[in-house]
Amino acid sequence: MKKYTFLLAFGLLFFSCDSILDQNLVGSRTDEDYWQTESDLRDAIAGVYGPWATRALGMDDLFFDNQSDDHWRAGDHAEDEEIETYNTVPSNTKIKDTYQYKYEVISRANGVIINAPKVKAAGAISEDSYNSILGQAYFLRAYAYYRLYLIHGQVPIIREENVLNNEYNQPKCESPEVLANFILEDLNIAAGLLPMHNITGSVSKGAAWAVMTSIYMHLAKEYTDSENLNKAIASGKNVIDNYPLAADYLSLFRKGNESLPENLFLMMNDMSWINQELLSKHRGPRPWGMYGFNEPHTDLVNEFETGDKRKKTTIVSDGESVSQAGTIVVHTPGLSNTGHSYFKYMDWVTPETFNHGLNIPFLRAADTYLLVAEAKIRLNGAGAGDAEINAVRKRAGLAPVTKADIKALIHETRVELAGENFRYQNLLRWDKAGIYDLQTFLVKPEKMFPADLGRMKWVRPKNYYQPLPQIEIDNSDGILKQNPDWVN
Repeated sequence: MKKYTFLLAFGLLFFSCDSILDQNLVGSRTDEDYWQTESDLRDAIAGVYGPWATRALGMDDLFFDNQSDDHWRAGDHAEDEEIETYNTVPSNTKIKDTYQYKYEVISRANGVIINAPKVKAAGAISEDSYNSILGQAYFLRAYAYYRLYLIHGQVPIIREENVLNNEYNQPKCESPEVLANFILEDLNIAAGLLPMHNITGSVSKGAAWAVMTSIYMHLAKEYTDSENLNKAIASGKNVIDNYPLAADYLSLFRKGNESLPENLFLMMNDMSWINQELLSKHRGPRPWGMYGFNEPHTDLVNEFETGDKRKKTTIVSDGESVSQAGTIVVHTPGLSNTGHSYFKYMDWVTPETFNHGLNIPFLRAADTYLLVAEAKIRLNGAGAGDAEINAVRKRAGLAPVTKADIKALIHETRVELAGENFRYQNLLRWDKAGIYDLQTFLVKPEKMFPADLGRMKWVRPKNYYQPLPQIEIDNSDGILKQNPDWVN
């Protein structure tokens, strides 16, 4: 039987040496006439980016942050309620869809990793282009596993040899640490291959270093874990030294943001593509052209200091106004249940046309700045992370801090990254390191929507991770086992 390679016309499937947005569509090709030219490899790597611009990853993967104290789910989806109240079931559709699409990324990346050497051996690609494309494949595989690691902890690892031997039905890895180390191996390869600055819209070394830094921080379960904290500082310093913060915070989330060095990995988007109902459209009031999910809590709004420029970019509250392509409108009571909406991803082409073509940042250098600051504070005490914290605060129009402790770091991290899918994973890290006790912290009345009072119970260690999709377990013929805390 012939093997077929299908390249789908998802968001990032258009890519040339000048821009990741310029490329002709391709149909279906067989292995006999594929993997021959540089153009074949460019099409293939664009296809690895593609699933991130689908609903399952571009929108649904962010619903796991509903478990944080930044916002509540809103909307009317039972699967979101299960996630937010820490009562997910293995048959939850978001669990299934986000899991399966990450393995689609992994499958496509494996295809590039396995077959790219054929093109190089044929002399059909330059060394620089080959390294860039192969580095992107390793990064994108690592990033898919990184999200699986954060959400599920232990999952099957599909290596190249498994693909070549048609061995896809694998048990989950032995521990989250095993998965983390596999991701780090891929990231180290990616960082060695990728250029410092790549084609607009595609990843470079900075993205690999940023995820490395995050992995080391998640591995640092002890407050003063010197081995992993020092590794986080080392990888993070590579980001800080080479990827400056953007001068204007709002520019990170508006048209043209693909040219900003701070944005290390973006979900590219365009008004003319098929993926027009994703993150940029689902977070905001329905009367304003959006879907009305993920409404900020007042607790998050109160976290912003007076004069913090990020507040106006991040959140619009009752009584405040925004410009819809020149038309000023007021956020009035009833537009959201909490009295607040995320403004970070709102934009309009005309007063009547919502702009659902914004590029969405998945990784920003500012996150790495703050992770390095946290690692330094945990190792060396208050004040050790002041330089990194103050670089972020300066852009926000705030006075510098001195002797900032872990509490000040947590505050800065929350307001800088609000609504960007980091808060819950950070809370989990801080619980494991003994900084927070989420069993009492996350069930405070101000941390949840009133309708959920008395319904939310966070349990350690069960709620560190989500269950594996039941359909994957059923289809494995007993090979794949459920995470033990989620059995029955």
